[in-house]
Amino acid sequence: MFGVIRAIFLAAGLVRGASLQSVTGWGSNPSNIQMSIYVPDRLASKPPVVVALHGCGGNGQQMYSSSRFQTFADQYGFILIYPSSNSNQGMACWDNHSPQSLTHNGGGDTQGIVQQVQYTLNKYNGDADRVYVVGFSSGAMMTNNLAATYPDVFEAGAPFAGVPAACWAGAGGSNPLNTNTSCPNAGVTKSAQDWGNYARNAYSGYNGRRTRMQIWHGASDNLVLPQLFQEELKQWSNVLGVSLTSTNSNNPESGYTQYLYGDGKQLVGYIAAGLGHGAVPYHESMVLSFFGVLTTPATSTITTTRTSTITTTMTPTTTPRTTPAMTTTTPGNGGGSQSKWGQCGGIGWTGFTACSPPAACSTLNPYYAQCL
Repeated sequence: MFGVIRAIFLAAGLVRGASLQSVTGWGSNPSNIQMSIYVPDRLASKPPVVVALHGCGGNGQQMYSSSRFQTFADQYGFILIYPSSNSNQGMACWDNHSPQSLTHNGGGDTQGIVQQVQYTLNKYNGDADRVYVVGFSSGAMMTNNLAATYPDVFEAGAPFAGVPAACWAGAGGSNPLNTNTSCPNAGVTKSAQDWGNYARNAYSGYNGRRTRMQIWHGASDNLVLPQLFQEELKQWSNVLGVSLTSTNSNNPESGYTQYLYGDGKQLVGYIAAGLGHGAVPYHESMVLSFFGVLTTPATSTITTTRTSTITTTMTPTTTPRTTPAMTTTTPGNGGGSQSKWGQCGGIGWTGFTACSPPAACSTLNPYYAQCL
């Protein structure tokens, strides 16, 4: 009888047992990150999955507490994943710079986050065609890198105060205290084609669906400068093959300018006048509407027992991921050349500086150049 009564109250939204849960045993976890998950009491029959990524100095709990995505999850039955970066990474920032994290199946933070997604899809019968990612600052940078390294996983993304994918490549770190901060300080300006090549290189040979993007930035951001907003738009307009259609003032509200590409379904940007780093609201309903998860409210009730920590040794049903062999070079002896996509320059680089035709060496920042 009590179970029936509880089911009635759950259906009416009067009993709410969902909370943020810590999860272990979700994958090989190549970079030692953590996972927290929010599973609403009522799930959609095949729930979408949204990954929400914190900025430097934060964690999954902080991202959960500082946003309202879970209130929409309660109504529409999608699942939220709140990863936490490795605390040993400088200032608890995400790894947005290493070859491992910037390469599909490379073994870095990007692969760890995707393992969390795979675990969630398997455990809750999630919809693999409706996986999304949103992030702030370092998490926004990771959002762009996930869109580049795993376009086959993420259908859409929404970075807030981010930088283009691979902007930190070769910098030796990706936090504000790093010796090379040319990326967030807008010292990296590339053509749309070059930025597009860096994104495509993250998953070389991939020709499938590309991640749709909704990009947000503050026009008074003095940490991740507003020029990076334009560089992001250049990158994704090239990758997605869309052109700027219009700029619209006071959209979605006073002080914002909308950059509409094509019909806005693939790429759209919003920059807010007078707002600095971290001051741009998440606009959760707009983000989730762009993703496409605000559909029919959920009706099915989850019946699993909740505990403060979920531990599992479940083996993923997907084919195990393997780390691809990384391309390396040795110092040039007698005028050797680097193959396409290989590093060809940068501070401290001692390998080949020439590229095999038709590739040419393109400088991304003082620490990294690549054959494109």
